[in-house]
Amino acid sequence: MRAALVVFDDPIYRLLWTSSLFSFMGMNVQMVARALLAWELTESFGAVGAISLSFGLPMLLFSLVGGSLADRLEKRNLSLATQSATGVLALGTAVLVATGAITFELLFAVGLVQGTLFAFGMPARGPLMAEVVGRDLLMSAMAMSNAAMNATRLLGPAAAAVMVATGGIELAYFVQAGMYACSSAILLLVPTGLSALARGGIALPPRGNVFAEIGHGLHYVATDARLRLLVGMLFIVTFFAMPYVVLLPGFVQEDLGRGDAAYGVLQSISGAGALVGSLLVATLTTFSRKPLVQWGAGILGGGGLVLLAVGSREYGFTGAAAAVLVVGLAMTAYQTLNNAMTMQESRPEYYGRVMSINMLTFSAMPVMAYPLGALADFFGARETFMVQGAIVLGFMALVALVNRGYTFGRHEPPVFPIGISAAMEGVARAGHGHDGQHEPLSAGHAGEGRPDR
Repeated sequence: MRAALVVFDDPIYRLLWTSSLFSFMGMNVQMVARALLAWELTESFGAVGAISLSFGLPMLLFSLVGGSLADRLEKRNLSLATQSATGVLALGTAVLVATGAITFELLFAVGLVQGTLFAFGMPARGPLMAEVVGRDLLMSAMAMSNAAMNATRLLGPAAAAVMVATGGIELAYFVQAGMYACSSAILLLVPTGLSALARGGIALPPRGNVFAEIGHGLHYVATDARLRLLVGMLFIVTFFAMPYVVLLPGFVQEDLGRGDAAYGVLQSISGAGALVGSLLVATLTTFSRKPLVQWGAGILGGGGLVLLAVGSREYGFTGAAAAVLVVGLAMTAYQTLNNAMTMQESRPEYYGRVMSINMLTFSAMPVMAYPLGALADFFGARETFMVQGAIVLGFMALVALVNRGYTFGRHEPPVFPIGISAAMEGVARAGHGHDGQHEPLSAGHAGEGRPDR
């Protein structure tokens, strides 16, 4: 853990991490407020799933475009623009709720706009952190970023529940707007030009249009065996496991007979498990069997969903709390490991597009929320949890059979020269070429350490 905390020695990383902390806090407050508002407006699992779908559809449509833009534009400026716009949107929603003008249709439209902003902004934020710290600290940087997110998952839902109980749902939206304002103000302190500095001033090759670059990114992932596997494994949990969260508001009220405060408590318990999962992953920076840990986390997460169905039936709220703790820990460890390994396997010039493909699989969560909500309306939430857990366990068994060598063997990522400090040192070592200019690293040099490619 001490080795993981070294990333905070970098002042730019500290700024990015703090900005993310405010952003994640606003996002988690908003998730609780949005779910409770959707339930109050409709009292339907399917409708809550539809509101989640409104957030996921733009991610499905625009994530790849956002990834291409992140590889073409200044990542800091793209993050700043989307964060600021999200804060303005939250403020407008707060006013609609406070004046009683909010409707299900308006809430759906807000989700569409917010999902679009998320699709354009997120492919830039993670790669920006990777460019700052370099490859050797990439796992620690992403784990610490996820720890910030999951700390807010611990505090955000509980805080949102208190806000809703004391000041109404509109207070939660006003606070969310303030969090995004703080996040944007901190981003203003981050210098521009970090991507160019991470490359040591070496210019990228001329690019085609956005859609051509999207095609290049898809081809890169599709022709890389390890990236294909990692994207597929992320798809399994985001499609079949993670949508369980949209069923929780109705599950708490219909099946457990509890109120809004209990829902906030469950979300906080899940966040506590997720925080522990992130910190555990942070200790695995030099561990060579990360794929095995990811697979084990998938098994634990699928079992946790089954436990949620069985434990809540036998032990009520206590059983549900124990289950969401397990699911939160397991799914966060799984996703954090997957994201970090995906970045380590990727060439730096593809960071934004690879991250956007990850987000494309993540968009499956809200897209899948609607059919799962309809299923829960018909069969019940507990039965739906049971089916989700069984599907995840089945896929994990299939992965173990088909990819035994990768899953259970030792694994070392390729060596790519990234990171601002690494780039500066590399340029200094390279000196000057015969024409008096810095010698750029060729594609062959950048790929050294990966002979199997």
